[in-house]
Amino acid sequence: MKKSAIKSSGKRDNSTIFVFSILALFIVALVGFNFESVTSGAIRNTKTTVDVSPKFVNAGQYVMVNVNPGNGCVNSVVGFYDDSGLRRATAKTEIGSPKKVCQQFTVRYKTSPSWKPGDDESGVFVVKVFDYGKEDYVTTAFTING
Repeated sequence: MKKSAIKSSGKRDNSTIFVFSILALFIVALVGFNFESVTSGAIRNTKTTVDVSPKFVNAGQYVMVNVNPGNGCVNSVVGFYDDSGLRRATAKTEIGSPKKVCQQFTVRYKTSPSWKPGDDESGVFVVKVFDYGKEDYVTTAFTING
């Protein structure tokens, strides 16, 4: 009679281990499937960056503007300004809402042939994107060759 009691207890221990094993696998799977969303919160706390390439172009050539929004997201409109601060053009991404974009995007824009700098101009153009988290513009520059 003692042997059957021991076997019964062993089966109970095995079923408890089995239940905890299934529970542990479920937790590991849950973390694994949500890993990207968990880590994107930490990445999202970074600052907004704006990069333009190439840094030196001829008037009428394309530039690529890569925007990586930070915590507060950015406006969908990218502005192109000359060295005097005059806005020469805008480009807009179709990603996100009509105004606010929270994911990385790239805008390809063809500069105007009329942007070729004169003798008294530097040819430096500034790209601006409004950052809602910073409540200010994030900028970078490129140069149009003379």
